[in-house]
Amino acid sequence: MADFAYIAFVLAFIVLGTLLGILAHFWRAHATIVAEDLGLGEPLNTFTRDDYQWEKHVVGAEWDDAGFWDPGSVRNLLYYMASGAFTPLLIGVALWGERAQLVTLACQSLAKLGLNSPLCF
Repeated sequence: MADFAYIAFVLAFIVLGTLLGILAHFWRAHATIVAEDLGLGEPLNTFTRDDYQWEKHVVGAEWDDAGFWDPGSVRNLLYYMASGAFTPLLIGVALWGERAQLVTLACQSLAKLGLNSPLCF
């Protein structure tokens, strides 16, 4: 039963991470004050942005004509959604050996908050 509850909790965190990825994409596209792509060329863009090489050449991220993160790019949105989903998945796989203790801890924490999860037995 602890295995099922652990998988269900990890899936819930994957959904939450995906939603946070959508929010992060929206934030980067609409709340950035200074343009990211200053039109300086490939070598200088690497120095002015942390993940430029990864985002440009591996992810294939897109910026609009003004140099801001493209809000209408499906590729950019999927990049953030995948980042938000894979992080809890990798953590869940890494902590598989401690699943019984983690489920017990999660259920106790939820009970202290007055929430009764159907996954807690």
